[in-house]
Amino acid sequence: MMTTNCLNRPAVATALLALLLSGCDNHSASTTAPPAAPAQAQQLCFRQVVGRDTTMAHLLISGTTVTGELAVLPAEKDRARGPLRGTLAGQKIVADWQRAGEGQTQVYEVEFTLAGDSLRWREGARVEKGGKWVLASPGQGYQYVLGKVACAHQP
Repeated sequence: MMTTNCLNRPAVATALLALLLSGCDNHSASTTAPPAAPAQAQQLCFRQVVGRDTTMAHLLISGTTVTGELAVLPAEKDRARGPLRGTLAGQKIVADWQRAGEGQTQVYEVEFTLAGDSLRWREGARVEKGGKWVLASPGQGYQYVLGKVACAHQP
């Protein structure tokens, strides 16, 4: 009889251990929230029309990463457009704009400010610094103020 009890002990211990472990799994599954879905990128579009000159920005914001396109389209000359990539901190976006215009492409550093339903930034004399064109006097120059508009459907 003792031999039978000794043989059943490992079986009973294994069954109890399996029962305890399955109980832990069920408890854990019922109290753990499902993983959060990744945040969807926020799409924002802005436009400024002054006379016959148009400036447009299309931004995709995902967390602190900002991508998009900026187009400065004066009626007469010096049109520039291109993709941008940067980071968002508070209401400020610092981005590198791959500005293509006048037959060449250059990297411009652009500092945007989101203010209510507008996007603002300054443009003026620039100097090359570290392979980028930066504003010589960041607080001066022409200030663009683009109003928020509905984004056109992208096929």
